[in-house]
Amino acid sequence: MILSTSSGDFPIPPSVARRLPNVPALPDMSAPNARLQLADFRDWLDASPEHAIDYERLRRWHLVQEELAARARSENRDFVVTDDGLD
Repeated sequence: MILSTSSGDFPIPPSVARRLPNVPALPDMSAPNARLQLADFRDWLDASPEHAIDYERLRRWHLVQEELAARARSENRDFVVTDDGLD
C-alpha cells in the first residue's frame, strides 16, 4: 500500500496498514460514472454509523500523515508512515 501526499508517495508499513479502517475508494469525480460512484459511496456511509466513524478516522489519519510528511520534507529528513492520527 502507498500513501500519496503533496510531499510524495510513501509505502505504508504492514503494521500500519493492518490498523487502517476498511473504507471504499472515494468517488473519482472526473470518471464517466462519477454520479454512480458518489451514490454508492453515500449508500455505504449511510448503511452504518460505524462506516462514518471509519471514514472520519481514515480522513484524520491522512491529514496527520500529510502534515508529518510536509514537516519531514521541510526539515530535509526521511518520512516514514506511522499510525499517528488513527486513535
